Amino acid sequence: MQRECPFAHTSKPFDWYAVTREADVAALLKDWDLWTSFSGPGLAHQTGGVLVTVDPPEHLFDRRLINQAFSPAQLLAMEDDITALIGELIDRFVADGQGDLVQLFTVPVPLIVISRLLGLDEDQVTQMRPLADAVIHPNTPPGKIDRPQEDTPQTRYFKQMIDQRRDMHSKGETLPDDVLTTLVTAELDGRRLNDVEVMGFMGFLYIAGSQTTTQLIGNLIYRLLQHPEQLDLLINDWSLLPNAVEESLRFDSPVNGLFRTNTRETEVHGVTIPEDTKVICMFGAANIDPQFWGEDAGEFNIRRNPQLTKRHYAFGKGIHYCMGAPLARLEARVAVKAIFERLPNLRLTGEPKEIAAHVMHGVDSLPVAWDIA
Repeated sequence: MQRECPFAHTSKPFDWYAVTREADVAALLKDWDLWTSFSGPGLAHQTGGVLVTVDPPEHLFDRRLINQAFSPAQLLAMEDDITALIGELIDRFVADGQGDLVQLFTVPVPLIVISRLLGLDEDQVTQMRPLADAVIHPNTPPGKIDRPQEDTPQTRYFKQMIDQRRDMHSKGETLPDDVLTTLVTAELDGRRLNDVEVMGFMGFLYIAGSQTTTQLIGNLIYRLLQHPEQLDLLINDWSLLPNAVEESLRFDSPVNGLFRTNTRETEVHGVTIPEDTKVICMFGAANIDPQFWGEDAGEFNIRRNPQLTKRHYAFGKGIHYCMGAPLARLEARVAVKAIFERLPNLRLTGEPKEIAAHVMHGVDSLPVAWDIA
């Protein structure tokens, strides 16, 4: 597609376009005034939401709000807690000698970390995990829809937690130091969030913080097992680990791409498209475009030039660059190092199953075995 059809179109089953070249993806993400996120990052024209579904000035407000509890310094301060959590999780299954690392490890690590960050009960969040899967799996048909306020276990639980924090705040009680407290109590430009807005932030952060990092950790472990020479390089020199994480993000972008919608008629590669057309920016394709990365773009190489590797699109670019990127990188570094140190002679025992969600990329199972000391 990059070589022969840089602006691709399909009408089956729905009508949309795709850009796959790095230069085109960069151009669309940069021009947020023309290529808006206001209609949602998916195929449906969806109104409402936070962060990835709004543009300035709403987007600036959202980022300033989340920055109060989601700064890189605060996220990196969680390293000791994340290291302890990962050690406890591995303790539970290390004596088994085999298992599915996705269910045993790559799912619970990000899920528990984001639940602690948000101030949610870990057991409750674990039970709600299938609801997060359901959000990204179905094909949402096109058309203009309002974001529904569905009565689900997830929304009921979030509402319960919000009510509890508001009650504590009104009574002058000491509130936990977490994201939920920030959302309930924060005031910016004389504005406070209502319950629906708080719930929107919580739902988005819960899904974004658990799904994509699960894919990142699983993908990196899988590629290292597929490429033993790369794994040997890493085990003999752990200073390569940060770049191994970046190479995994480039080579196996957890999010294949997200949609933008043009606010006026425009032309792309000689094709005139009317206002309000859905075009997906293919992050995964841009990350392996040989015109940008060179002829070895299709190779997994943890010794790739770090200054180049970090220019990948796995976290997006521009105003919608992922605020959780420092946390995802931290979780991946700690998790992968612990897995290969604690599970000697880790090896695949079957072919992994790929995740079914079209927007996501990665493994949904990772059958492995290891030696028991």
